[in-house]
Amino acid sequence: MLLSKTFVLVAVLCAIAVSNGSPAPGVGVKSTRVLQELQRHFVRPVVPVDFVPREDNITGGRFRTRVDHFNPQNRDTFEFSYFSNDEFYQPGGPIFIFVGGNFALTTYYITHGLLYDTAARDKAWLFTNEHRYYGTSTPVADYSTENLRFLKTEQALMDLIEWIDHLRNNVVRDPNAKVILLGVGYAGALATWARQRFPSIVDGAWGAGATVLASFDFQEHAADVGALIRRFGGNECHSLLWVAFRTAQYLMDAERDDTVTSLLNTCEPIEKGNLLDQETLFYHLKLAVQEAMLEEQDTAKIRTVCENMLNATDGTALEDLAGWLRTYYENLACMPFDFDSNMEAAQVIAPGAPENAILGLRQTQYQACTEFGWFRTTDADEQPFGDRVTMHFFLEACRALFGEWVTDAVIYDGVRLTNLHFGGQDPRSTNVLFTNGEYDPNRMVSITSYINTFSYAHVVPDKFLLSEIYSIGEEDSLELMVIKTSIQQYIALWQFTGEVPL
Repeated sequence: MLLSKTFVLVAVLCAIAVSNGSPAPGVGVKSTRVLQELQRHFVRPVVPVDFVPREDNITGGRFRTRVDHFNPQNRDTFEFSYFSNDEFYQPGGPIFIFVGGNFALTTYYITHGLLYDTAARDKAWLFTNEHRYYGTSTPVADYSTENLRFLKTEQALMDLIEWIDHLRNNVVRDPNAKVILLGVGYAGALATWARQRFPSIVDGAWGAGATVLASFDFQEHAADVGALIRRFGGNECHSLLWVAFRTAQYLMDAERDDTVTSLLNTCEPIEKGNLLDQETLFYHLKLAVQEAMLEEQDTAKIRTVCENMLNATDGTALEDLAGWLRTYYENLACMPFDFDSNMEAAQVIAPGAPENAILGLRQTQYQACTEFGWFRTTDADEQPFGDRVTMHFFLEACRALFGEWVTDAVIYDGVRLTNLHFGGQDPRSTNVLFTNGEYDPNRMVSITSYINTFSYAHVVPDKFLLSEIYSIGEEDSLELMVIKTSIQQYIALWQFTGEVPL
């Protein structure tokens, strides 16, 4: 089951931003586009737009925990939200948790999908939680830089573990209940790290697209997208992009910025020598191409976009790209490619503002700047998007949002410590499962090969991301069906065996 743009998040997002280049009526778009792309490394689970939460067996709750778990002098507390579904539960059954991440709380994955189906088999009680700082689970009065200091992976893990202890003892009332976690993207990393750190509490963890490797300069992402374009769009399309991006660069180097801005119809002229605005422009161009080709998670879409680009005009490669861009953004009067406007949405500090409560823009970017990186530069040689999107762009974005204290050393240390604490792609954990799609560029910061006690890694052939978390269906390939069956077998194994020493 593949879901593209027909899901609740994008339906809400359209109210304040862009969906496939079409702005919501009366709403500006230039303040969110770059920020949306900057947070794409934090995978979000999709929810169908026609999903209507049901009330049967679904109970909502709030759990109170410490704002700072590691400072005994700080006794402040806050509440985060969660939902439960006891539809299948029978006494003695396990606890299954869909772990919250950088997204607002939803009941979809405790009422649909492979984990839900497995709960029916195993008589499990399903739960899902909301991550601190996201949705309505706010531990501070506002999201000023100072107040974001409690947004740390270690704090989120302690929230999760204390809540699990509460569920066992006070909700399910079975202190020996087995606990199985599923998370996607960053939440998938959290799930596997919870098993790594607390094996006496978490019996098994499945990370779907789990981004466990923090990366200062994630240049491999652009290279992998380029390989997909060459494979499914053809060498001619790859070459068109390569020439178009570099032609724009050469024109700017020759101080012909006005030619580029005229062709691309930018809302503001790019000042000669303004490196930051130039980098923002090239980041936007790269974003538009990637979004058009990959958002539907269908290789046929890559071919279609390439055909449209190749047939856009009878002119140069840059004119072809500009012509395609005008069609792609046909509802925009001009292209919002300046840096300052693109930072505005993540400078909003009100927790209840849609930029934060729904999109999580400021919070996600803070985690990237202080713990994970995952900055998608064009530093790699084997990619078609030029070489102007560098770490300078991402560093300046972090500083514009959070202050001059953010330096390259701060980001580098955050990335280094994350990998030091959790092991990166060598976590040495037992009872964990990693799954990734063959075409998902984020698999390079996940784990695609892993063997340990009651542990494995699957790569789903011919898929992008998260196809394995949905129910087994007739449309599944044989390979996907085998992987889903294997996932269910591991979940059973984790419940009925103890950890075996290596």
